[in-house]
Amino acid sequence: MTCQICGAKSGFYPICKNCSKLKDEGKVTKCEECGIWKKDNKPLCHECFFKKQKESNNYKKTEIETEDDSFRSKFKAEIRAEDGHLVRSKAEKIIDDWLYHQGIAHAYERKVPNENVYCDFFIPKWNIWIEFWGLYDEKYLKRKELKKKIYLGLNKKLIELTEKDIEKIDDVMPEKLKPFLPQNFNFD
Repeated sequence: MTCQICGAKSGFYPICKNCSKLKDEGKVTKCEECGIWKKDNKPLCHECFFKKQKESNNYKKTEIETEDDSFRSKFKAEIRAEDGHLVRSKAEKIIDDWLYHQGIAHAYERKVPNENVYCDFFIPKWNIWIEFWGLYDEKYLKRKELKKKIYLGLNKKLIELTEKDIEKIDDVMPEKLKPFLPQNFNFD
């Protein structure tokens, strides 16, 4: 098993020894709502915090939020990847399975901090955001451009994948990840 915080090997435990020490110091805690481990001492994780915020009566959705909600309800996550994540497409399953087989701890549909949008995949250990752009209708392309502006504005490390990339995932992913990984990282 890999650590939910840093991605290091953790045996049968959800967090590794180092993160367990941080837990003892109060720097790593569990979300009181969903129970995931996170690297802070706030009671809620980002997702649960924003969910509670959305449930408040005076909350007004942004344009991208409305688009995201529409997309997420139209395309349900019903395909199970090998690590248990439920994803929305066969291409996302291929990406998820590839990350899993490489031993890269990742999240599916992680909320972008301080924004009300979700990325397709997030690699917490290296703070890498991955988007698979799989549709080409006008509404989707508009949503894509809005999300890209958000990533750019927040100076996020973004990897963009298309259908062509999925066809040769074993060649493409190492090349796209390489600039963001430590020099000593090995895909073997």
